[in-house]
Amino acid sequence: MNKLKHKFKINNKQTPTTLTDATVFSKTHSISFDKPVTKLHVEKLVKQLIQDIGKPLAHNGIIVGHIKVLANVPGEEFLFLSLTRLDRLDVKSSSEWQSGLSSEFTSVTLDINVLVFGHSKKAVEEIVNESLAILRRDSSCGNC
Repeated sequence: MNKLKHKFKINNKQTPTTLTDATVFSKTHSISFDKPVTKLHVEKLVKQLIQDIGKPLAHNGIIVGHIKVLANVPGEEFLFLSLTRLDRLDVKSSSEWQSGLSSEFTSVTLDINVLVFGHSKKAVEEIVNESLAILRRDSSCGNC
């Protein structure tokens, strides 16, 4: 049997980040609008929300993990968004979403799920809360 010719030295001062060091955040938020908004406006708001959450969590435009948002409006219609790269937002919708785009709603329920590496749960929660505050502010302009 050959003897190893190289000695390996482990530096215990540096703790590497592994794929088991993920921060997981999952919460449901209900947003009520001051006046009814269309599906197109809800879609615009939710797309901006996921980008607002993603920007401070990204490294060189890439989310090390993922962000997912499920937007439900009354009547079992939904929009599902997924973000892993800031320049590539995946959007899926229920079959009912595309029909009747002029329908108006006074509320939306958002299931926000974030799995990231390199950020604390507290930091993720603060980013989500700040992003929701922006959504609430922007939703007050109705269908602008």
